[in-house]
Amino acid sequence: MNGIDLANPPTEQIIDSGYAIRTQRKRAIAAAVAVILCVLGWLGFEIPRGILTNTDELFTAERTREMLDAEPWVVHYNFQRSFEKPPLQYWLTTLTLPRLQNRTLAVRIWPLLYGGLTMVALGWLVFLVEPNRPWLLPLSVAVLASCPLFSREASRGLLDAGLAFFTTMAIVLAQLARNRPVWWLGVAATCLLGSLQKFPLPFLVWVLIVSVWMTSPVERAKLRSPWLLASMVLAIAAMAIWPLIQITKYGMSVSHVFHEEVVVWTGATKLGTRPYFEIPIGLGRLGGACGLLSFLAAFVILLSKKERSRAAAREISIVSLAVIGLAVVSNFRSVRYIVPIVPCLCFLLALVLYRFFGQRPAVCVRMIAALVVLLTAGFVHATIQINHARKNAGDEKLIAEKLGQLQRAGTKTVLIKAEKPGGDLLWDSFYLFHGNCRFPVKPYTVDEMRGHPPMPPLIGACVARDFPVIRDIYPNVKVELVRAQFICWQVDTL
Repeated sequence: MNGIDLANPPTEQIIDSGYAIRTQRKRAIAAAVAVILCVLGWLGFEIPRGILTNTDELFTAERTREMLDAEPWVVHYNFQRSFEKPPLQYWLTTLTLPRLQNRTLAVRIWPLLYGGLTMVALGWLVFLVEPNRPWLLPLSVAVLASCPLFSREASRGLLDAGLAFFTTMAIVLAQLARNRPVWWLGVAATCLLGSLQKFPLPFLVWVLIVSVWMTSPVERAKLRSPWLLASMVLAIAAMAIWPLIQITKYGMSVSHVFHEEVVVWTGATKLGTRPYFEIPIGLGRLGGACGLLSFLAAFVILLSKKERSRAAAREISIVSLAVIGLAVVSNFRSVRYIVPIVPCLCFLLALVLYRFFGQRPAVCVRMIAALVVLLTAGFVHATIQINHARKNAGDEKLIAEKLGQLQRAGTKTVLIKAEKPGGDLLWDSFYLFHGNCRFPVKPYTVDEMRGHPPMPPLIGACVARDFPVIRDIYPNVKVELVRAQFICWQVDTL
């Protein structure tokens, strides 16, 4: 009988098919690399612009600066040991802050590097989960790059971009452990690094992955490997080392291990101060269309009959939604806390969008047009957010520099702040960092100054509105510098 046996195709056809897949894979990887380089170039152009004014960025900058002047291994803030955050990114920033003239770039370069590595890790994850869909790789990377929530964090000197990289790598290594359990050791290593970066979210993700595997008879058999138990024990022991060092060597109290800054506790004084659904709302408000659609895509993958055979995609969907759910019920105060699983959400969105490219030509053309609009809108939204975060604080920076010049041993440094947050002066971290202060800075409200004024000699900063109060308390006050509404003053010994 002439023709081709479809059940047993000839060897030449199999070879041609394999060659075509490999060719497409190389082109897809090249496209993904081009996307990553373009995004890094764009963000690399943005991050050196302006001066640091964001509170958390200034915490990163000032903690690093004080580590350089004090103990190099433990975090300091306002010239006291600080145990609020682990030290990994601060250690890295000590390499760039004294060497780069642009201090903004020196603080932000590590989150940018983490962002690039996260995009690479996402590409690796896509390749492991969908090896026969090579063009899903650049699509996933492009969706992640255009998500304002991700690109904004990759351009700021915060800790979340690094945690996103370690969390994504934990998921990648868990996928590798499906066939080679020795990769569980790699997951343990990423858990350690994640705990040193901000908090042990990669370990939580690991526990969630194992929990999902326990629901499947096929996956459950893989959990019997001794590598898994040994790696988990090793991860827990390794993550405990740094807290134990801080407790035994640096005098940290045990209560600081679970610092109250991580979670917005709903005690009697804070109940209702933050909405429980701030994170889902923030996904749409700060994450743009990509953020909102990626959240919905997780439900689509989870409920879709077409994806039920794809265990890895459903697993990622369940883990992502579980992390969001735990963050919501714990009343975490910012959408930034789910940035580490944004790469997974963007992969799920790309997986949903990819389905339409196999439809008839008319549908495919409309999908391409919609995708171009979606990605363009994401980049525009991200650019607006990045530019909006910049504040013109040049005048106040001069005041901070003058305070730093006036500081002397035995002279107190005070900042007169408004009664409520969002007052006229920026945060004490702004003055510590930009003033290169050598001694602590103490914020006071106007009422505190009236009730318990500090004894001279002292120097300080305030806005013109509050200066008459200072003059009433200290008649011999001298104005050292005035810039716009900001005043730097000094009071000698009475």
